[in-house]
Amino acid sequence: MKKRKKLKRKFLAYTLTICLTICILGLIYLGYRLMVKKENNISFLETIETTTYAEINKYAIYGIHMNIDGSFTLPEEVENLNLVLSNGQDTIDIDWQLEELENNSYSFKTSDYINEGIVLEDLPIGEYYLLIKTTNHDENNNETIKYYSVQNKTDYSDLEYYTLTKNNKNNKIDIEWNTYQEFPTLRFNIFETKLPDDVYDITIDPGHDAVDSGMTACSDGSTPDYYTGYCSSGTTVKENDLNLEVSLKLKTILEEMGYKVAMTRENKDDEVYIYEKYGSATMANDTKSKFNFAIHHNSSGVTGGVSYLKGLELYVANDINFDFADILVSEITKNANTTTSPKALYSVKDGIYQRFFTEEEIANDDVQPSNKTTNTIYYYNIREVGGISTNATNDGRYYPTYPKNEHYNSNNTAESYLFELGYMDNYQNLLNIMNNSEGYAKGIAEGLKNYLEQE
Repeated sequence: MKKRKKLKRKFLAYTLTICLTICILGLIYLGYRLMVKKENNISFLETIETTTYAEINKYAIYGIHMNIDGSFTLPEEVENLNLVLSNGQDTIDIDWQLEELENNSYSFKTSDYINEGIVLEDLPIGEYYLLIKTTNHDENNNETIKYYSVQNKTDYSDLEYYTLTKNNKNNKIDIEWNTYQEFPTLRFNIFETKLPDDVYDITIDPGHDAVDSGMTACSDGSTPDYYTGYCSSGTTVKENDLNLEVSLKLKTILEEMGYKVAMTRENKDDEVYIYEKYGSATMANDTKSKFNFAIHHNSSGVTGGVSYLKGLELYVANDINFDFADILVSEITKNANTTTSPKALYSVKDGIYQRFFTEEEIANDDVQPSNKTTNTIYYYNIREVGGISTNATNDGRYYPTYPKNEHYNSNNTAESYLFELGYMDNYQNLLNIMNNSEGYAKGIAEGLKNYLEQE
C-alpha cells in the first residue's frame, strides 16, 4: 500500500510539473508575441511621413457610425489614395468621398449622411491608427507606399464608444488623440469589456407622463368631453398609457434579444422632464445608448372617430440615410397589421417624415436672435438627442423655462427616431392600436434586428 501511495504522489508531482512548465512556456510565448506586436507597432509608426498631416475638421459619432471630415496637402503627386485604419500588420480600408482641389490638395469626408461612415460595431479587437495611405510606382513598376497621420483641428478631444451587446459581450473603443511620441495621431484602441452599470444599448422614451397624458380618445369611438377630457360612454383611452404599453413590450422583446435597455419611465405614475438628467431629451446620451426610440400616438383633432388620417408616421433626423427608417416602416406595418399615413405634409418617403422649423416659427422663437434655421429639426426628441449631428439648439438660452441640454454640443450621441404609431381619432386605427401593442413593439424590434444584420 505504501509503495502504491508513493507512486501516486510521484505521478501527481510529475503531472503538476508538466502543467506548470506548459503554463510558464505559454506565458513566455504570450509575452514574446505582445513584445513583437508592440515592436511592430513602434516600427510601423516610425515609418509614417512627417512632412505633412491631414487636418481633421469635424468628427462625430451618431448611433453606431463615426463620421470624419478633413483636408490635406501632399508633397507630391500620387497614383492612389486611401483612408485606412492600420496597426502595421493589418489594414482596414475606410470608405470615403475624396475631392481633389489643386496643387496636390484634397478634402474628404466619410459620408454625406450622419448615420453613415465608419461602422464602429465592425472594428476588430486591437490598436489601429487612422492614416492616409498613398501608392506610387516608378519606371520599373516598383511600388512605394507611404502613410500620413492626422491632426485634430477641432475643439473636441478623446471619445469612448461601447458596442451593442451581442452574445452577452461588448467591446469598448477608446478613440484617442496623440498617443505616440511627438507627432499627431488618432488611435482606435478596441478591447472586450462588460458594459458599466450606467451604460446601455438602447433608450426607449414612452411619450408624455403622469402629468401630461397627451391625446385622449374613447374606446367606443365617441368624442371625449371638451372640458374634462373624459368619455361619457366607453373607456377613456390616454396616449401616455398607450405609449407606455408599447414601450414596455418593446423593452421586453429587446431584452430577450440580449440588449440592455433604459427607459425614461416604466410606470404610469412617473413624471419625466425634458432636459434634466435621464430626461426624455437626455437619457439616451446620459446612458451612452446607441439608439433612442420615442414612442407616441397621433391625433388630427377631428371629432367622432372619423379622421381620414390613420397609420404610421416615422419622424427622422436631418441629413440621414433612410435605410433604417425604411426597414422600420416595413416591419411595423407588417407586424402591426397597419398602414402608413396618407398625410403629405412633411413627408419625404412613404411613412417617413422630416419636420423642420419654418421661418415664422423661427421669428417667433422665445429668444432672439434665434439659433434655429429652416434646416433645424422641429422635434426635440430628435434634434436635442443628436447633439452637433442634428444641430441641437438648447444651449441654455431658454433658462429658466428649460434648463440647458448638457449634450447639445456633444459629438458622441444616440441615433433617434420619433414614432407616431397611429391616429387615436380614427376609430379603426384606435382599435388596432389598443389590441395590437405587441405587434407594434415587435415591428420596431424586428426593424432594428434586420438593420443591424445588414450593417
